[in-house]
Amino acid sequence: MQVMKYSYYDDSPAIKKIIKIGRDLISLCEENKLYPKDDELWNAAVTAGNKMVTAGTPWTRFKDTSSLSDIERKALLGYLEQKG
Repeated sequence: MQVMKYSYYDDSPAIKKIIKIGRDLISLCEENKLYPKDDELWNAAVTAGNKMVTAGTPWTRFKDTSSLSDIERKALLGYLEQKG
């Protein structure tokens, strides 16, 4: 039997990672370090980040990457490649 290593009331490690990525997306955009010259991708990255930070809550709009629009997925992929 596998024992949980986190509190029942705490988010799982996977949810915590999704939330962290969402926060990073938003922070980098606000600091003009991600898509500073591309308004469409900048807005998509912030929108994707906003969806991701709600992961694990009852009102989440993020279940997986299929919850993101095509442009939001493109912005997220660009972030992940940059972080690489």
